[in-house]
Amino acid sequence: MEPRAGEYAIRSEDILAAIEKHKDELALVMFSGVNYFTGQVFDMKTITANAQKHGIVVGFDLAHATGNIDLHLHEWGVDFAAWCSYKYLNSGPGSVAGAFVHEKHHKNTSLPIFAGWWGTDKTTL
Repeated sequence: MEPRAGEYAIRSEDILAAIEKHKDELALVMFSGVNYFTGQVFDMKTITANAQKHGIVVGFDLAHATGNIDLHLHEWGVDFAAWCSYKYLNSGPGSVAGAFVHEKHHKNTSLPIFAGWWGTDKTTL
């Protein structure tokens, strides 16, 4: 995704149009919550709803969003997200990171995972 010629922000309608255009070949939509370069905040709620109506899993990189903007990941139905704490949470070197997995996936054994990280028994999720 990139902005239209002569613009600096990506329009929400362009993101939704890309999802619609590629819905039959997408398994995952992974987007940033906030664009580091422009400061643009993406409409995570709408992106999530649009992708999920086609059965597409949605994740967000929230490195520049956590501690910076209001987030309602569970309410929006976001499948997963990850972030650091050294930026807007004012942590430092070696600080912890964060991850969110929607509770609908906590016992979802059909979700593809890296089994080596969890063992061979998918129920250990």
